[in-house]
Amino acid sequence: MSEDVRLWKIVLVGDGAVGKTSIRKRYLGLGFETDYLSTMGADFALHDTTLKETQIRWQIWDLAGQPMFKDVVQAYYTKIFGGVVVYDVTRRQTFDNVEIWLNDMWKNSGRDRNVPVVLLANKVDLREEGAETVSTDEGKKLAESLGIPFIETSAKSGEGVEAAFDKLGKNILEYTS
Repeated sequence: MSEDVRLWKIVLVGDGAVGKTSIRKRYLGLGFETDYLSTMGADFALHDTTLKETQIRWQIWDLAGQPMFKDVVQAYYTKIFGGVVVYDVTRRQTFDNVEIWLNDMWKNSGRDRNVPVVLLANKVDLREEGAETVSTDEGKKLAESLGIPFIETSAKSGEGVEAAFDKLGKNILEYTS
């Protein structure tokens, strides 16, 4: 790796089956798979990009969202540059757990709230009005109260995925400059 390339370790967190792996794969240009396989512990990938004329190598850690892996994934928070917190707009409980994931990440990163984060409302292509559905306004209000950016995504269509990583990258650049 060239000295001109910045290596940034980031984590994707959220409850199981919210689409973290699908978002990662979509961002890497690997398309979308309809079959669901839960992540066991953690999985990672590297991705090179350029932001504001800066060469970035993302080290993207996709962390399992199932409660049984909670103690295992905490170790992956150390030395992160940023995080992506994901919830599923069709499952309100995943939205209700956002602050738990966020606080866990901040606490275990060793950097407290000094970790840039983006909140993603995923599966917007499946949103229908109903008791379980989380509205755009609810997501925006939560993100605003937490002081973090909010983006709606669909890993299936690709909507918002590139924008999410661009936003996180720009925030990390500002923080590290």
